[in-house]
Amino acid sequence: MAMASMRGLQMFITDVRNCQSKDQEMARVEKELNKIRMKFSYEKSLSSYEKKKYVWKLLYIHILGYQLDFGHREVLSLVGSHKYAEKQVGYMVAGCLLHENHEFLNLITKAIRLDIIGRSETYQCLALTMIGNIGGRDFAEALAPDVQKLVVSGSCRPLVRKKAILCLLHIYRKHPEVIQLDIW
Repeated sequence: MAMASMRGLQMFITDVRNCQSKDQEMARVEKELNKIRMKFSYEKSLSSYEKKKYVWKLLYIHILGYQLDFGHREVLSLVGSHKYAEKQVGYMVAGCLLHENHEFLNLITKAIRLDIIGRSETYQCLALTMIGNIGGRDFAEALAPDVQKLVVSGSCRPLVRKKAILCLLHIYRKHPEVIQLDIW
């Protein structure tokens, strides 16, 4: 389901935009954060739609400049999902919320690695884009060998190989010692 059809998200954005003062905006954001926190902690069986909607709301709140201290696990579960719509939302939000020194980056590494070594070119492209955008030494050390294998693989399509090369270039520019030059 596209983000544009999420009525609750649209209503929240409209409410925030219609706030007359910063205090009013903060109160509205805090109210929504409390609601999302409650949903995530007490309702373990959220539907895919609800989980994606709340994660999009968290991203919007983050973009507004508010600090988030929860919701990262839900983003990680979306990245690890087997459904494309959930995985796409997970990767997009994780790419915005996480930075190269973020503590949750180690937790997401396994899911990203599974997507890289998996058969789905779409999932590989999502994972490669995230690796290329985030970076981080530990992240690069864990995933660079798999990215290198994609580059030299004869079985991947040109689009995946191109993304893998760009990803590898980004890793090499930030952490050249991580790349195994003997493969080349």
